[in-house]
Amino acid sequence: MLTELHTAVQRLVHECGHVPASDVDVRFDPPRREWVASLTRPTLSFFLFDVRENTELRQANLETSRGNGHTTYRVPPRRFDLRYMVSALTTVIEDEHLLLWRALVTLLRYPTFPDEVLSAELRAIEAPLSAQIDKPEEEGTLLDVWSGLDTPPRPALLYTVTAPVELDLTRLSPLVLTRTARYSRMLVGGDQAREERTHIGGHVRDAEGRAVAGAVVSVEGKAAEGALTNSEGAFTLPGVPAGAATLRVARAGAPPALVKIEIPSDSYDIVL
Repeated sequence: MLTELHTAVQRLVHECGHVPASDVDVRFDPPRREWVASLTRPTLSFFLFDVRENTELRQANLETSRGNGHTTYRVPPRRFDLRYMVSALTTVIEDEHLLLWRALVTLLRYPTFPDEVLSAELRAIEAPLSAQIDKPEEEGTLLDVWSGLDTPPRPALLYTVTAPVELDLTRLSPLVLTRTARYSRMLVGGDQAREERTHIGGHVRDAEGRAVAGAVVSVEGKAAEGALTNSEGAFTLPGVPAGAATLRVARAGAPPALVKIEIPSDSYDIVL
């Protein structure tokens, strides 16, 4: 991913920013003192100094698809912020400022990478790459980076690329269908009362998509005994009345979880 991303950044600067590759290099080396001194051409430095998960974009629910009698559960990709310190390195201060300004305009113009600069692998990912010029969370952030590199500070931009990390975690389990049982009982006077009860089944998983075994699933407020999940997290509850219900999931070492459902429904799977 990073190799393809860096190639995309180079192409973005050269092709979309109209910065000729014959005149300016785009490099990703740490801009340490000795490396900067060894440069012979104007260089835009994209130094990756921080990687952190973007928790605001995290999706806890599993992605579900059904077909051929099975249900496939897929853990959605995590999003990570790749933070770059972008600086221009030249021997002439006017050229340095001109080059940094051109980089700023180009990066602001493209909050998403155009397809023509992406490799086939990057174009194929479901969650697109996004990027932005950020304000440092704390004053002196980039100065601290320069200090850690033992390099005299230069004007620099904080450029953040948000990239998906595909976990490739999928689970295949039998598709559980709803079964409805209809009952009739005789009333005084010969009338009949009809009732419907539904047999439901599903799986209990944690936020990472792992099966939760040994959990007790029951209908909140009902006296009926609950069902114990097996090693695959599967459970079956017979005779549940149609309509709105709340499932209670109890497991050792954690407080009970309450999950509202509608019966009948397409799925009774539970993600804790």
